[in-house]
Amino acid sequence: MSIPDAHSVEPIRIVSVSDSESYLKWATQLLSSLPGVEAHVYLIDSPILPTAEQITHAIAGTAWAGRTIPVVTRTDLAHIITDHHADIVLGAATGPIVAQLFLTAHLLDHRPALVSGLPGMGLPASKKGMNYRRLMDAFITHSFAEVAQYTEVSALTQVPCEIYLTRLPMLRSTGIPQLVTPASASQPDAGEASKPMQTEVPRTLVFAPQAKVPEALGDREAIVAALAEFASRHADSNAVIKMRSRPGEHETHHEQHSYVDIRKGLRDLGVPGTERIELGYGPLDDFLVPGAALVTVSSTAALEAFDRGIPTLLISDFGFDRNLLNEAFADSGATGSLAEVTAGTIGFPTSAWLAENYFHSDDGRLRHHLELLATRARAGQLPNRRSAVWKQKRLLIRAELRTMAPAPVVRAYRKLRYAR
Repeated sequence: MSIPDAHSVEPIRIVSVSDSESYLKWATQLLSSLPGVEAHVYLIDSPILPTAEQITHAIAGTAWAGRTIPVVTRTDLAHIITDHHADIVLGAATGPIVAQLFLTAHLLDHRPALVSGLPGMGLPASKKGMNYRRLMDAFITHSFAEVAQYTEVSALTQVPCEIYLTRLPMLRSTGIPQLVTPASASQPDAGEASKPMQTEVPRTLVFAPQAKVPEALGDREAIVAALAEFASRHADSNAVIKMRSRPGEHETHHEQHSYVDIRKGLRDLGVPGTERIELGYGPLDDFLVPGAALVTVSSTAALEAFDRGIPTLLISDFGFDRNLLNEAFADSGATGSLAEVTAGTIGFPTSAWLAENYFHSDDGRLRHHLELLATRARAGQLPNRRSAVWKQKRLLIRAELRTMAPAPVVRAYRKLRYAR
């Protein structure tokens, strides 16, 4: 799909490959925001391939809305890149898929530039994720903290890539977001910027889960119980668990304890309020409306809620650390306990935090960086990293062997390896 730009003589030809709903959403939103590109978006067949409904929700509001996203296999990648004369290949997928994609692209006679990124908050930066993307020329980040961490990890893993900064494409505000509720009139002035802002009890309390955190069943049950108590206390309000997928559908990460099952279990026990907890499906935008508030442990959904001016609470009961993927929110001013969830006391982050975290001004530099990369690709001026290619091949071979070898064989191999 070509997105025209009156100032561009030749569009940047981009081939994007995704493997899950969240990566597809990021890729199509990102590419839709870039002027002067000729972009072709694909899904690769994998165990986490999204369903038709998930695809529809992922591409809603983008230049691909209403279109069919082709599903391809790994053996198709080389001719797709070649047929489109790609200047840039965007690896908008999980690490192992990006490794395969970039290895394929790097071995072409005339290789394109290789760019990757993550579909939401990218903290903490991961050495493992960087190693899977070893062949890339550039990595897209979305905050100053991400730039610092990925620059450090790039050096530690000896992955010589450029680090680009842009806004998350789902964030639409042009400046620092403001709270959009009747309580906006009583927001603190600049001298009180460190204090969280309080709002009225929301009509709809939306919980945005994450597959990976919190991991413990008891913690998840505590969240659903708090939603139930909120619904029980506030007769004019309701609670919604905004699901990322329907039962049987796949997400980027596997979820061990389903909130669907937890809600049913608490209902079966007769916990008051659970009958008023709804399950919500569809684009997150449909839930971020005036009168709503969002609650989460750690999710990019919080950033989208901030962006729309929706009251938001990051649950503090489980802490803020790297394992919970929520360190960045610790001093946001939008944290609160499950007791505050039940009371409907939902705040909003400080302007100072927003300016430093994901809501920096976007000057369009990403488009400029990509154009320079495309120019280098056309001129054959991209580096040939032969040693990195061999490292990538070995990594992928080990990954393939792990998926084929029986568990006892893998354990025996590891025991021998660590005994050396």
